[in-house]
Amino acid sequence: MGIRNSCLLSIVVPTRNRQFYAVQTIKQILKVTDKCVQIVVSDNSDDDRLRMLIKNLDDQRVKYEYIAERIPGVDNYANGISMSDGEYVCCIGDDDGVLREIVDLAQWASENNVKAIKPGVQAAYIWPNTVELYKTGCLSLDKIDASYQIVNPKSELKEFLKTGCIDFPNAKLVKAYHGIVRRDMFEEIKRKTGRYCGGLSPDIYLSVSLSLLTDEVVCVNVPVTIFGACKQSTTGDSLNKTNVGRLEDAPHFVGQAYEWSNLVPRYYCGTNIWADSALHALSDMGSEWISLFSVEHLTCACLLAYKEYTEEIMDNFTRNNGDEEKLASLMQTESASYSRRRLKNWIKQQKVLFDIYKKIRDLYFKISDSQSFSRNGVPDISEAESIVSKKIHAPFEQLLKEELKEIK
Repeated sequence: MGIRNSCLLSIVVPTRNRQFYAVQTIKQILKVTDKCVQIVVSDNSDDDRLRMLIKNLDDQRVKYEYIAERIPGVDNYANGISMSDGEYVCCIGDDDGVLREIVDLAQWASENNVKAIKPGVQAAYIWPNTVELYKTGCLSLDKIDASYQIVNPKSELKEFLKTGCIDFPNAKLVKAYHGIVRRDMFEEIKRKTGRYCGGLSPDIYLSVSLSLLTDEVVCVNVPVTIFGACKQSTTGDSLNKTNVGRLEDAPHFVGQAYEWSNLVPRYYCGTNIWADSALHALSDMGSEWISLFSVEHLTCACLLAYKEYTEEIMDNFTRNNGDEEKLASLMQTESASYSRRRLKNWIKQQKVLFDIYKKIRDLYFKISDSQSFSRNGVPDISEAESIVSKKIHAPFEQLLKEELKEIK
């Protein structure tokens, strides 16, 4: 399938059985973008009622396709990419949002022949009733400024592999998920592998594959999207601690025969699925960098977080001839930071303590005049976008007019 480029930017939204959130996301994007933006919806729900909800919006910018047969999530994701017509593509979830500033950033990328942009900070929105502590919805924003970096994602990918692929959110790789990527790069992946996407996590698989195809990604310190979490999402599962289990029970395997990497412990959790999908991407793309992958770093992270799977973790470590001295050193250095994270997460589960923690944190944000903030009582993704857009407007304008003008 060739490159069409009938619009500037395609926002790809794969969805399954979350019609309420999907239509809210679509409406939010339509509200803040113009005709240069296309919304692509690949729907693999149990029924096609989303079709009528979209039809009622009466907007030709939405391109919708329903797939009745149950397919793997990565295939639904890939179908959305194949449907896209934009010069650039941004993939998001069906409970996420898009900031209006994304249009200007994509236009700048087009004018300056930039292949990929990775936002470096996060705006996050927890939908109402997702978790007990955020019944009325909660919006948060990390600290932002008008800075940017031009990074070689291949160098970053090597470091990502050497640390066991455990810190994907902070890796400066090309990001299709909540990033901006020129569409011809996806075509190059398909040419090399026979498909747009593989593995179990399309986010990781595409990020690793795309990072092998370019020497530059522009990392900006402003968000262009909002990460959403609803009760039915994998992020919501993570917030509610339900996203860990036996490998044979993993929902990611539905609709496909799949060979789990022999470098990854045989149980499913976010960390293991990231590692497995990264390794599948390297294999499919014909990369020799699989040898850089650190079984020791992954083993350390798994032992600290999932003691109940110690047998599976150590079986994998032994089978892959892991370095015991290196693992012992990692366990010693990482235990303290992991304990701090556990304490912080425990406080978040205790309502009284968390309310105190939040008041102290918000007071700090105010005193320090930080752009960071957290706000409860945000009812929907549209309101969340409006709040974040106002917050980032000044640094975003500075980024475009003063900082990025040097890139040609």
